[in-house]
Amino acid sequence: MIVGAVLLTACTGQLDGTLGVGSTSGIGSEDGMGGSPQAGGSSTGASTGAGGTTGTGGAAAVVKCTAISPGRAPIRRLTTYEYNNTVRDLLGDTTSPGSALPPQVDSGQSLFGNDADDQSPSGLLVEKYQTISEAIAARVTADSTALGKLNACASNVTSANAEACARTIATSLVSRGYRRAVASDEVDGFVGLYKTVRGLSSTVTFASGVAAMIEAILQAPEFLYRVEQGVAVDGNSSVRRVAGREMASRLSYLFWQTMPDDGLSQAADAGKLDTTEGVLAQAKTMVEDPRSRQMVAFFFDNLLPIPDLAVQTRSPDLFPKWSSSIGAAMRSEVQRVLQYEIFENTVQSSPPYKPGSWQAILTAPYTFVNQSLFGYYGASAFASGTTVTGTALTKVTLNPNERVGLMTMGGIMTGLTTTDLTNPVLRGSFIINKLMCRNLSVPAGLNPVAPDPYSGKTARERYGIHSALEPCATCHKMIDPLGLPFENFDAVGLYRSAEHWTDPNTKMSYDTQIDASGAVPGVTGKAANGLELVKLLATSPEVETCFAAHWMRFAYGRSLQATDSCNQQSVNTAFADAGYNVKELLLALTQSDGFLYRPVQ
Repeated sequence: MIVGAVLLTACTGQLDGTLGVGSTSGIGSEDGMGGSPQAGGSSTGASTGAGGTTGTGGAAAVVKCTAISPGRAPIRRLTTYEYNNTVRDLLGDTTSPGSALPPQVDSGQSLFGNDADDQSPSGLLVEKYQTISEAIAARVTADSTALGKLNACASNVTSANAEACARTIATSLVSRGYRRAVASDEVDGFVGLYKTVRGLSSTVTFASGVAAMIEAILQAPEFLYRVEQGVAVDGNSSVRRVAGREMASRLSYLFWQTMPDDGLSQAADAGKLDTTEGVLAQAKTMVEDPRSRQMVAFFFDNLLPIPDLAVQTRSPDLFPKWSSSIGAAMRSEVQRVLQYEIFENTVQSSPPYKPGSWQAILTAPYTFVNQSLFGYYGASAFASGTTVTGTALTKVTLNPNERVGLMTMGGIMTGLTTTDLTNPVLRGSFIINKLMCRNLSVPAGLNPVAPDPYSGKTARERYGIHSALEPCATCHKMIDPLGLPFENFDAVGLYRSAEHWTDPNTKMSYDTQIDASGAVPGVTGKAANGLELVKLLATSPEVETCFAAHWMRFAYGRSLQATDSCNQQSVNTAFADAGYNVKELLLALTQSDGFLYRPVQ
């Protein structure tokens, strides 16, 4: 069936949101710097989005905000992840059918695959929606048991009740799938399609007629796009309030990455989402729902270089302990620490960072390992006397002389390495672009490559030669001091105090003590090693506002621009007032003008 395909192509200016999970665009070249701005800097607005900073560090200027200023609100199409979740919750199809959609053509602005500016539909996308819809419809109408899951009336259909049952199914699916109340004539259209298909031949079954309706619903713009109209605001003709079912969708796709459930829809219909206080009350409930944990995992899978750990390859001669199973366990380790700190931890860390805060994540004195990871890292990585057995991830205290916090975790260090040699530029670029939102990129016309691996005994020597030449030196003065402190971690995330190097000419081997000193731009003080650098990062205002900016882009589904200065200021202020608590940041997002309102367009 092709019902809805023409309507879909009419929604121009959009593109599919299927950015690969864990994308590290912007830090993927041999040198470690990409060729496009990162962290959503817009070509027409502020380049960093990090709380109003200019992209070169420093404190954000205070903005006077007196009027409602939501910024842009472009129409958004469901991302692949959202599509799969929505089809699951609407129809019970758990096969992740959206995985067959073509990948998004990433502009370099988005980390999360949901930037509306990158969602223009292609002919191939429309074709895939059609074939995917046909397959879904076939599965959910395959037999009486499957039909009965759509509605009890479909379990025992007769010629007398078939059309009425089809109408019941259509009414439910269209209302839930469109995420709003539907008019009777809209339902009539789908029932008319059912009747037309049934009338094609005496052999066409009830299931085929229902399948035709489902195909049409799944291809309709009202299903694929998050359509919003808003309601008028007294005394302000430039904005409209997002309320009712539209606000339910905003909340649901933020916290759960799927359509509103019945409870949320009922709250919307009761007017509970029509006030700022009502939205906050609902958000507080939703952030504690287990589905929010899945959303947070998705966010960090896209922000951090961890999704591909299981397919990382290394020389078995140089790294005999490395395996795909270790890579997979490292990814689970990172996600478990994040889940624990954000949703479970109640103990204040030292320095006194609030439990569940971004600073506490950056400086966490613990991790979670199973027996295989414990053996991989070695007993010296943990507090004296620690032992771990079994396959379950167990919370353990780290050896504070070797590791502390997110950045020193094996998964992060391995994920920021692409060969058998470490790359301090890749690691430093990740911090400067993803943690500080400075958006450095390779100057036009340059094609940077990694230095000759035999040009020095240590990475500091090799990259020191490579980075001393202009025009590279200007950027590397910021990048290298952030990457070199992590040279105490090898290409597979294991701690080392010296770097082993063999001269290819003399065949003589050297074990050279690593100089892991560095610094954080904009932060007073020097770091003797990665542990001290992590603690400096936790004190950087840029790191905090950059983290908030990532969440704003994720929540708004677009890059941030100069018109978002008041949104950023309100969110950053609330984030700071909450001790940089991540859950409080999520709640603050729902209280911003960019979430509560939309401009009149």
